[in-house]
Amino acid sequence: MYDFSVILPTYNEKNNIISLIDKILKLYPRKTKKYEILVVDDNSPDKTYDIVNETYKNISCIKCYKRIKNRGLGSSIEFGLKRATGKHLIVMDTDLTHDPLLIKKLLYVNKVYDLVSCSRYCCGGSMENKKHFLGSYVYNLILRIILKTQIQDNLGGFFAIKRNVLRNLPLKEIFFGYGDYFFRLLHFTQNKGFSIVEIPAYYKNRIDGLSKSKFFLMFFSYFLSAIKLRFIKN
Repeated sequence: MYDFSVILPTYNEKNNIISLIDKILKLYPRKTKKYEILVVDDNSPDKTYDIVNETYKNISCIKCYKRIKNRGLGSSIEFGLKRATGKHLIVMDTDLTHDPLLIKKLLYVNKVYDLVSCSRYCCGGSMENKKHFLGSYVYNLILRIILKTQIQDNLGGFFAIKRNVLRNLPLKEIFFGYGDYFFRLLHFTQNKGFSIVEIPAYYKNRIDGLSKSKFFLMFFSYFLSAIKLRFIKN
């Protein structure tokens, strides 16, 4: 079993994913850290899977998967989490908005807390795109009211969770859709009595490629998802 696993879901990230993986390998030399990296690709038209598979074909700790059916961010993350063997499981975006420097802190805090989330809205957190920061802040306030939670950032998606905690969660009820999977994960983790803590994070702008987020579509779908979640009895 590895000390930790990093799950990287991708879709058309050929210009970002290699840079991200190289940064992780440089920051955490495999001679001193026992870990694995799982790239879960949603059959990207830009050949992300082929590029990653060819680049790291001789590095055994990097595993690359291509998903043809049942695609989507939430289900891809579940796919990676189920195949990861680390004691601590880390999920992060692959567009370079999430800083791999925070992995060390995530792992340290995850020894004490069951789930650790990198938050833009707890004290010390922020975001380079101020317009996005403000819009997401307002939407987080709405989610906090609906879900009756004190968690500041319910849409972050950069987190660490203990493997034995994940086993006790209803994965099929959490990992579907897009970014809404994350507030479902927080909701069920909290309702099961596990501990959650937020650590400050600074989310950078995407360097290359286009965002997959469609604001208005997400606003309504997330709102409906939160309403449904609010009335689920756990």
